[in-house]
Amino acid sequence: MFIVKPIKAKEATRELKLVYKKTEMTLGFVPPHFEVFATINIESLKDFIEYNLYFTKHPKIDAKILPFLRLCIAQKECRKYCINFNTKLLMANDINKQILNDVCLNIDKLPFNMEQKLLLSKVIYAVYNADKFCKDDLEELYNVNFSDKDFYELLSYATNFMAKSKMIEVYMK
Repeated sequence: MFIVKPIKAKEATRELKLVYKKTEMTLGFVPPHFEVFATINIESLKDFIEYNLYFTKHPKIDAKILPFLRLCIAQKECRKYCINFNTKLLMANDINKQILNDVCLNIDKLPFNMEQKLLLSKVIYAVYNADKFCKDDLEELYNVNFSDKDFYELLSYATNFMAKSKMIEVYMK
């Protein structure tokens, strides 16, 4: 599946074993791409995990929108591995496959309040239309009590995911 031989969770020792255990406690399993990243650079994987865990405690951003954001970007970027991974993850949580087939066009059908949907759509818009994104877009977010920091953090998450998904593609067979 990958061009490097990853250290599997069952083969891990010491620090890596602890990282995998934390991942299993959070996700219920260790994704194959985590094993690849850990094999190459464990510190980078630890930072990635902490970064994702930060959103589980975010005061305004619902962490449950993250797999939808990842799926939307993966679909737009044609990242097959990430499309499959996030689709399976969302379907395991009883999300309708019809909605997931083109999640970017179905944001209004996602199981979130209007504010979260607006934030998600503004981040996607900013990523793919940076030259058109403007102060009016931010004003819409301010009007539903999101701050510049909230928007920035989810935008950062989106652009970091774009980089990580590209790295996964590089290491795929």
